[in-house]
Amino acid sequence: MLVSLLRADLDRQLDLNCSGRQRPAYLLLLRLLHPRFLPLVIARLSRAAMLRRVPVLPQLCTYLNIVLFGLEVSPRCEIGPGLFLPHTSGTVIGAWRIGSNVTIFQNVTLGAKAVDMGFDTSLRPEVGDEVIIGAGAKLLGGIRIGDHAVIGANAVVLASVDTGDTVVGVPARSVRQP
Repeated sequence: MLVSLLRADLDRQLDLNCSGRQRPAYLLLLRLLHPRFLPLVIARLSRAAMLRRVPVLPQLCTYLNIVLFGLEVSPRCEIGPGLFLPHTSGTVIGAWRIGSNVTIFQNVTLGAKAVDMGFDTSLRPEVGDEVIIGAGAKLLGGIRIGDHAVIGANAVVLASVDTGDTVVGVPARSVRQP
């Protein structure tokens, strides 16, 4: 499971980087140590350790991500394949679930509206598949972000977002195109 998730993450990054061109062999080696990929490896190791009830390792991985990449990912967050983090600095991922092929830019917060030390999933966001979350966006509370939604930069999302919708602003509102 862990290997297949990491392979999907790596494949997505290589696809985005090569844009349909053939992937050079050296690119794979460079991507394995890249700051867009290595934080995902650490986050996925943290989750795997938590699911296997390995003591201390999930928190150590979380702290390592914070120190090295400025990225905090809860080991309790279920993350689908193909996550892409173009820039990790200042990002906090405390959602209960993130779907496949999601892109999350820097300084994004996904979490509860209030202190939730027990990680109650009903108080945390759920992000669907193929979602793009712009830089600085805040998604707070027990909301659902539908598949193919786009969250604009610096939007504050406090209510669920429909599938395919684009939201912007504070508080976030839909900007449906005619």
